[in-house]
Amino acid sequence: MTLYFFKNRSKERVDFFKLIDEYFDKLENTVINSNDDEVSININLPHFGCSYRYLITKRSRVTSFYRLNSNYVNTFLLCEIPDAVPQFVFRQILKQVEELCSKFEFAIYHEKIDDIREFNMFEMIAVLTKERTRYLSENPDVVRYPIEQDLLNEICTYQSLLGEITNIVKDDIVAGPYIILKDSANHIYFSVNWSVGLPTTFPPHLDFVQIEEEENLVNLVPIQIFYKYVEKYMYEIKDGSIDIKIRYLNEVGSTKARKLIKKMRKYVLSTYNYETMKITDLIEK
Repeated sequence: MTLYFFKNRSKERVDFFKLIDEYFDKLENTVINSNDDEVSININLPHFGCSYRYLITKRSRVTSFYRLNSNYVNTFLLCEIPDAVPQFVFRQILKQVEELCSKFEFAIYHEKIDDIREFNMFEMIAVLTKERTRYLSENPDVVRYPIEQDLLNEICTYQSLLGEITNIVKDDIVAGPYIILKDSANHIYFSVNWSVGLPTTFPPHLDFVQIEEEENLVNLVPIQIFYKYVEKYMYEIKDGSIDIKIRYLNEVGSTKARKLIKKMRKYVLSTYNYETMKITDLIEK
């Protein structure tokens, strides 16, 4: 899915030095490459395993340009967005697009809207979601697994907080990502890894905990069993910036929980019965 950027003729022209060197080059998780034909700006989304990119091209890639509002000029800047990701990821990308439009006074165009217009978050989410449906319909080999929207939003919210949790807790703690599992019936399950003895976070909606007792030895324990023995040693993150329930074991609690592993062993399931998925393999129902 591609967004194209335009500027009103009454505005100053694009200063590409400011755009590339003073804006894109200062963004985190960004790699800039160039050749004789284009400048490519790749932006990685940490913890989601996907990326999107901007291109500055020598020639326009907008089709039917003659139909568009002549009060705008093409900047030859475009943004390529992944075709089939959760709406939460769309919003993360579009927040940055919105910032770009505000800073450089860009208007945008997408082939599924009738003309060039000012950026509107709600409109663009609707457009991209509709395009996602079309893309998946036309590409049946691309498989996505639908889950409830509120659930997926909370899963993605936790994933987006991974880089901040340690600072919020103010403790030496491992904030592990969700591990998405699928069984042979295509049921989706959520898990997290706990290296025995290490202080660790436990996000909401878990089905399992993958207990790592030593390298390459992982036991899959149902969450109800894990909490039965370990919950009394856990704390909940209390912070006004977080609206999901995240529990954690601190150093003392993790040491105490370590002694209870033997009691859980009779409930262990085999990880070989499950396939690991990416979080971007999920979409909203």
